[in-house]
Amino acid sequence: MDKLLDPGKLDHIVAGGIPAGLGPRETLIKEAGEEASIPPSLAAGATQASTFGYAMERPEGLRRDWLYCYDLILPGDFVPTPADGEVESFELWPIERVADTVRTTDDFKFNVNLVLIDLLLRLGRIESADPP
Repeated sequence: MDKLLDPGKLDHIVAGGIPAGLGPRETLIKEAGEEASIPPSLAAGATQASTFGYAMERPEGLRRDWLYCYDLILPGDFVPTPADGEVESFELWPIERVADTVRTTDDFKFNVNLVLIDLLLRLGRIESADPP
């Protein structure tokens, strides 16, 4: 496994920085194939769900990012396969386990919690006034 940022932490099925010359959607399709062996025809079905920015101090310095979040409904028989050496394996979790892990641990990569909280809000699994 060759993950540069937060190795050993839980991550999304697909994520990655947007390189020069590509937009968020093109990057999603590229990363889906590279990281999880999701074919372009399947990845193209993703819908943009939200976009937000954050800034935080990290050991390597100030990190300022924009997160472009997409939802992708995968067929029930699709099994993602690690393809680029950055991912050890994939697991399918019930949404309740995801919410509990976000709430009670630091098992997810530092910026994944932001995206998962956004997802939980959009799914109505938490309310914006709920305590952390």
